[in-house]
Amino acid sequence: MKRINYPLIISVLLVIAAGYVYSQWTSYHDFEGKCLDCHLTVPGKGETPQVFAKDITLMCKGCHKDEQQLSHPVDLKPSMQVPAKFPLDWKGQITCVTCHPVHDQGFGEFHLRSKSSGESFCTMCHNNLENELHKISVGSAHVSRSTSTKYIETELGNILDELSIKCLACHDATFAGDTLVENFTVTNIFHNSNSIGVSHPIGISYAETKRKYLGAYRNVSELPSEIKLFGGLVGCGSCHNPYSKQHSELVMSNEKSALCLACHVK
Repeated sequence: MKRINYPLIISVLLVIAAGYVYSQWTSYHDFEGKCLDCHLTVPGKGETPQVFAKDITLMCKGCHKDEQQLSHPVDLKPSMQVPAKFPLDWKGQITCVTCHPVHDQGFGEFHLRSKSSGESFCTMCHNNLENELHKISVGSAHVSRSTSTKYIETELGNILDELSIKCLACHDATFAGDTLVENFTVTNIFHNSNSIGVSHPIGISYAETKRKYLGAYRNVSELPSEIKLFGGLVGCGSCHNPYSKQHSELVMSNEKSALCLACHVK
């Protein structure tokens, strides 16, 4: 009697199921009977409504409150040609629905307008690799998820957020040599090689550091909203936003050391 290869069968079924979930249109919003929450009039069958009750971003933020933190900007005109399948609003601006369809549609976990995800999705618009390398390399439009989830333990036992891990993939003093993080000169934290100021330490607890150096740091409640902590830890995204237009992709201007002094008392 021929032996049945159950592990192989299970593996094949899992691959088929994963492919189905990722590739098929999925429903994630239930707007049944709620047309007037967003539209001025109830759309007729087959009609494409153009007039909304309020700004699209405000409507989306009604539920997705944190999605604009460390995320792709919206409500602005794109500087590059956007494919037709990514609709802009009546002002020619990017909105949440440019990338995410609203009604019973969406590919994959993030309900995108394309089967592609990650870097391949980004390059549909951001195809200038030299000028937009940071945006493409992050491979996600909503890095805010990294502030509370997906912590990664490194080989040396350090805990880092997902965004910092992605940054260090290049900024390892080999490919991008402006952040000298190859030496661990301080126990259990990433630090620069014997030159304070070249690279800020990451993977450290802000509250614990404030307690240790009494009076040297501001309270967490006093930090500007632009500065994010990742589960209470300092990460690359605390000072840098890959979507920022500030110098060095800073989360805010550092004119007169404003960014530094937002945390450090002096």
